[in-house]
Amino acid sequence: MQFTRVGARALIKNNNISLFFIITLLIGWSPWLIGSGYIIFAAPTIAAIIVTILVDGKNGLKAIWNRLGTWRASPTSYIAALLLPALTSGIALGVHALLGGTLPSFPLFSNPMMLVMTFVMFLLPWQSSAFMEEVGFRGYALEELQKKWGPLKGTLVLGVFFGAWLLPEFYRVGSAQNALGVGYYPWFIVTEIGFSLLMTWVYNRSGKSSLISGVLMHVAMNFWPFVMLTNIVPGQPLPAFDQRLWIITSVVVLVSGIAAVVRTKGKLGYEEARASLDGKEMLKQINRRPGVIESDIVRRME
Repeated sequence: MQFTRVGARALIKNNNISLFFIITLLIGWSPWLIGSGYIIFAAPTIAAIIVTILVDGKNGLKAIWNRLGTWRASPTSYIAALLLPALTSGIALGVHALLGGTLPSFPLFSNPMMLVMTFVMFLLPWQSSAFMEEVGFRGYALEELQKKWGPLKGTLVLGVFFGAWLLPEFYRVGSAQNALGVGYYPWFIVTEIGFSLLMTWVYNRSGKSSLISGVLMHVAMNFWPFVMLTNIVPGQPLPAFDQRLWIITSVVVLVSGIAAVVRTKGKLGYEEARASLDGKEMLKQINRRPGVIESDIVRRME
């Protein structure tokens, strides 16, 4: 019996990411598959908790919680998380205008209170998809994928899934994806790949904070395109979306992600994050057992 338990646990651990993806789809898509049309956005977080309990137990859950609770980071990490989606949207608007496109009327910018309330709406955990998804995606899956396949390959895998798993939203009447049309679905995946590359870079440079790189950046990814690329007014029916503008945005976001890859030589800050965490762990050990650790360091240097 003990051998069977150990073997099963090892099997799950070796295939934890595949299991995470499968459980996410089974839970998240279940209403759509039975004809209800919507998606359970909390599925990635639920899947992460299930797989973590099976593989790492309490220690694994604590690690997820610690990433979500990591808020001490450089101001540039916050700036990148909150403003990179605004920058990519702004560049896309510029390209769109140069190509003769018509710009949105930016109705929310004429009502500052409504603009702030819209951001708060995207920020509230029970109101928006950001928190419900990111505890699983950046809080669990990204770290596991970086360990298994490195930052670049791991991020590409997560980015494809990040975009592809929202397929049901393209068929749900009233959703932004439905307003764009199912023909935009491949471009949506491209966008999420680009943003995932940027999110991994922010994740690693922020001390592996899923709060900053996941929740806050995802909120910004929802908010800025919403207010900059559409004529949406909360509480009113969705207007027609300019699909060409959104395709241009997809290209801009992907190019931005590729620029981060080139700038970091494919590491996306992963090596620096590992070195930083190793240094912090060494300091903890020195504080706990200074004589033993210091003598060990001297011995290694000799």
